[in-house]
Amino acid sequence: MKYPRIEEYMSSPVVVVSPNDSLARARRLMIRYRIGRLVIVDEQDRPIGMLTKSDFLRLASGQLTRRPLESIIVKEIMSDNPVVVRSDRSLREAARLMLQHNIGGLPVVDENGRLVGMITKTDVVRAYAEKLRGKYMVKEYMYSDAPQASPSHSVAYVVELLENHPSRRVLVVDGNELVGIVAPSDIAFINYMPSISKGKKTSRRFAELPKGRIGPVYEYLLPTAQDIMTPDPITVGPDEDLATAAQLMIRHGFSSVPVVDDGTPLGVVVKHNILRAISET
Repeated sequence: MKYPRIEEYMSSPVVVVSPNDSLARARRLMIRYRIGRLVIVDEQDRPIGMLTKSDFLRLASGQLTRRPLESIIVKEIMSDNPVVVRSDRSLREAARLMLQHNIGGLPVVDENGRLVGMITKTDVVRAYAEKLRGKYMVKEYMYSDAPQASPSHSVAYVVELLENHPSRRVLVVDGNELVGIVAPSDIAFINYMPSISKGKKTSRRFAELPKGRIGPVYEYLLPTAQDIMTPDPITVGPDEDLATAAQLMIRHGFSSVPVVDDGTPLGVVVKHNILRAISET
């Protein structure tokens, strides 16, 4: 089977920084362009490192936090020797590399090793939706053992389920009905900090609400799955084309789609499943 070439779906040009740029500049670029990764290039535009949101999270727990971002340079926290892929290779190779190295994006280089683009999981999923319809059904690649929680389960319990399953998703089920889904992004938007109110400890949500929604500040004694889930998610059936799930992800900006049959939740499809379907063909 002939797969699309990487150059057909890669993003170009790429937002880059040099290893001697400040983290303050790198942060501004990520915010301005709404991206989760930057490529670090040398004087010949060859990729020599990567900087992601995860690197900033690791920074927050280390000694470097005592210094202002303007005084920290990119090469102090970047990941060296990034995995790259040639622009003339197929998306199948890109999918295999992402799965092998557990990464979400690859710098794309030309025959001279110079950066010409970026290919991400989302790009691969888009290609599957457009070019590979009729190959597989949802039930062949979905996670059928996706963890479930009730709306009243604590966030701590939901996080435990989420962190211990490869789908990184939790289906919120009320009785036999799917009422929501929790993804890592839902957890990331929450920042619970202890406060004292009339001699009692409470917990307050200070962060922006998930998905960019605007609303009041709430206090929770014990936040639950219902407080953080994405309610009434769009779903797909087990006998539908896997390309339909991929299309829904691209159309709505999702990274996962729950699988239901006659209203009963059966599992979930995530981008990882789409990549595996391409890599194993």
